[in-house]
Amino acid sequence: MLADRQIEVWKEEVFGPAVASEILLDTHRILEREKSASWLVSGGRDGEKVARSIASSPLLEGLCLSSLHILFADERFSHDPSLLNVSQLSPFLDVLKGWGMPSENIHPFPQLGSAEEGAKAYEEEIIDLGFSKGCSVSWLSCGPDGHVASLFPGKTHESGLTTWIDDSPKPPASRMSVSMGFIQSSLEVFLVAAQKEKREIVEKAVRIWGDPLIPATFCQGREKSAWRFSSLTLAQTF
Repeated sequence: MLADRQIEVWKEEVFGPAVASEILLDTHRILEREKSASWLVSGGRDGEKVARSIASSPLLEGLCLSSLHILFADERFSHDPSLLNVSQLSPFLDVLKGWGMPSENIHPFPQLGSAEEGAKAYEEEIIDLGFSKGCSVSWLSCGPDGHVASLFPGKTHESGLTTWIDDSPKPPASRMSVSMGFIQSSLEVFLVAAQKEKREIVEKAVRIWGDPLIPATFCQGREKSAWRFSSLTLAQTF
């Protein structure tokens, strides 16, 4: 059973801090009842916006980062480090490590012989870590075409915890990703969008459910489905 989505729209200037505060407060509460917690994080401009806001939030202080693990929603298959989500999010990850997160709690996709090999190895790692039943909090940015992670409209993906493609509509062609099933197994799923060019797809997505041509419409968690947008992507604001 998945939670009904809750849609909130924030003015652009407060979007990042508002979403970051909600994620951090929820994580504090989860760690009060659980021995450990995990974040499934997304790259892209909106994912980075949330990450920067978390890194600068006073709510980060006091969070037991030694009990928090970071997993990645997707990754490009590339041996050029500058292209990777883990590299683009490195300033955020460095802040977390500075506050006490062990380096071994950060789990990037491996770059092996192919995207398929990397995705399968990442699935094994998720299982070994004990997260096969889902992460605590996932935050995913939505692309202008409605894709999330590397789950693109109209593409057929492998079942299981992870998947891969070799014909991505966005370069590079080979990408590794967690599956939508794994995303939906999260306790909480945040779908975030804050860019003007995403307005058309967000306006479509909020009116429908489970459209294979808009993968974002499947973004729900078991306990919370938080759709958080800036005023650039939806008209109503708080």
